Amino acid sequence: MKLRHEIKSVIMVEYNDLDEFLTERFDLPEDYEFAAMEELGNDVVKSINVCKEEIGTYDQEYIDAVVKDKKPMPYGTRTLLCYLCNSGEIPEGKYMINVSW
Repeated sequence: MKLRHEIKSVIMVEYNDLDEFLTERFDLPEDYEFAAMEELGNDVVKSINVCKEEIGTYDQEYIDAVVKDKKPMPYGTRTLLCYLCNSGEIPEGKYMINVSW
């Protein structure tokens, strides 16, 4: 018997690179902390599907809070990444965020 499988491409990102990128991109006064925002522990890989999609009212309010008020809130990383994807700043794909300190 053979194991069924599929080979796919993913986008690998280190959490500290993502922190630095989002802090700089949104000109945040305090460092973005992906692991804290997503409540992740050490030695975890978080998968986030990033795609171009219509932004709903709730998500738009979150984006406005980050863009205008510089106040990211927990569990908003995917929303920010999709926003950046919609604007062509990052590619669509399955992002694997490696958290290891």
